[in-house]
Order: sequence, then C-alpha cells, then structure tokens
Amino acid sequence: MQRHRPVRATAAAVAAFLLLGGCGSATGAPSGPSPRAAADPAVPPAAAGEPSAADTRLLERAEQILISRCMDGRGFPYAVTEAPEETARSFPYGVDDVEWARAHGYGGRDQRAAARAREDDPNQRYFRGLSASGRAAARTALMGSAPVGLSATAPTGMTITASAEGCIADAERTLYGDLATWFRVKVVTMNLRPVRETRVHEDGQYADAVGQWAACMRAAGRPYADPDASRQAAARFGEGMPPAEADAAEAELAVIEATCATGTPLARVSQALDRTYGDRLRARHREEIALRWRLQNGALATARRVSQEGA
Repeated sequence: MQRHRPVRATAAAVAAFLLLGGCGSATGAPSGPSPRAAADPAVPPAAAGEPSAADTRLLERAEQILISRCMDGRGFPYAVTEAPEETARSFPYGVDDVEWARAHGYGGRDQRAAARAREDDPNQRYFRGLSASGRAAARTALMGSAPVGLSATAPTGMTITASAEGCIADAERTLYGDLATWFRVKVVTMNLRPVRETRVHEDGQYADAVGQWAACMRAAGRPYADPDASRQAAARFGEGMPPAEADAAEAELAVIEATCATGTPLARVSQALDRTYGDRLRARHREEIALRWRLQNGALATARRVSQEGA
C-alpha cells in the first residue's frame, strides 16, 4: 500500500539486498521480507516477552556480522553498518499532525535524504561496481540461487518464498535455529499492518469521516476526494518545481490536510479503527507473535557473543 506512508531510511543491508533483486517471491506481491524488518508500531511496547528496542538492534547487528563473515568466506566483501534511527512517520489514513506536516510536508525531503544515504552505502557502491556476472554471483551468495526452500502465507493471503541457502539464511539459522519456523513467524508478524490498514480503509466509518474531511479540503480550496488524492497532488509538485519550492508547496498542502484531519472526525475515527482492527489481528495471531518473541529472546545470547567478537 502507498497511502501516506513516508518512506523510511533503510539500512545498508537492505539497500544492497534490494539492489540485488530481493530475497524471494510472493504470489501477488513483488518481493519477500527484508533482513531488517520494521516493527509494527501498533504492537504494544513492553508487552510480556517482547524484546526491547536495544535487543532488536543487537539482533540486527549480529545478523549483519554473520552475513559479513559468510560473504567474506564466499569471496565478497560486505560491510557491517548500523541501522539509522527511524525518523519517518507513518500516516496511512491521512496526515493528522499539523506540526509534523509543517516541518516535513509528506516526507519528500526525508525520502531524498534516504535515497542519498542508499547511494552512499558501501555495499551498494561495491555491488554497483561489479560486472553483471559478478552481481549474479554476489546475489546467489547472499540470498541463494532461487527463492525456494522457505514458504509462508502472510495474513494478506500472499504466499511468500525465499531461499533456505545463502548468507542471509545462514545468519538467521545461526541466530534462530529453526529457519523455517522463524521465516513463517516473521512473514506473519511483518504483514499485520497492511491487513489492519486495509480493513480501516474499507470500514464505513472511515469512509464517512473521509467525506467530512473532503468537504473541509474543498472549503480550503483543495478539492481532493481523499488523502490519497492530495498525496498524489503533492507528488506532482516535484515534477515541475525546484526541490525547495516543491518542499514548500508540499508542506503547505500537508498542513491543510492535517488541519482538516484534526478539525473533522477523520483523525479520531481512523485512530480508533486502527486500534480496534489491530487488537483483533494481534489476538488472531497471538501465537505467531509470541513465538517470534521467544525466538528473538532465545537468540540474544548468541547475538551478544557474535557482537562482542565483532565482524
């Protein structure tokens, strides 16, 4: 989905990962999960058994070290990099934070900064410098020769596959033991948010709130039927304006959108629906969520050892 979700800055591993073509395939989707998965912000923090943010960073770093060692053993240098702090905001139902909108617009400037960071990533630079055959060999070393061996059905209904070979698989196997189980619970828990957001968008209460929001936007001289339409209008600013002017125009529109979201029921209704559907999904998939947390907690001792040893 692309509903008002500013692109997040990604870590070097993900950048190289995407450059090489993705780790798997999905029936009805372009790619499988990435090695560093963003946590669903709707999962309550400090729930029983949930790894802390520091634990999650430790697991990510250990996985990067293991991937680097494996790639080096196969003749490909791979830099261990730290995941940047997440600064992007997610607005799947329309921007509803006026101050954030004033400072960031729809996140266009943040997206350009993230793109520059990906371009500067050492793994990206290395892979770009390889020949076509070298990139294919590096991709096989990293992700296996084909997305077979691992398969899981996401809550969206898509079947996602990945290779049980390659350095990513080896690193996850070292950390989590049962690779097939880890892959399954990761696929399920990573894909709760798109299901939740789809259900909110399909709810009649949300549609009614959007109608009131659209009336507010019309009164402000911005006749957009829904937040997607205003987002698309903002995206077109960059096509005919210098970046600074486009950013200013984007921020102006985002502020109007956020003002209408908070001045009508849209913000309140969408947030309430998001909590309701999120609670239902977490209850339905509580076993997968709990199992993911158990596997992560069980991997912490190995992750500490790997991180202490260094790359």
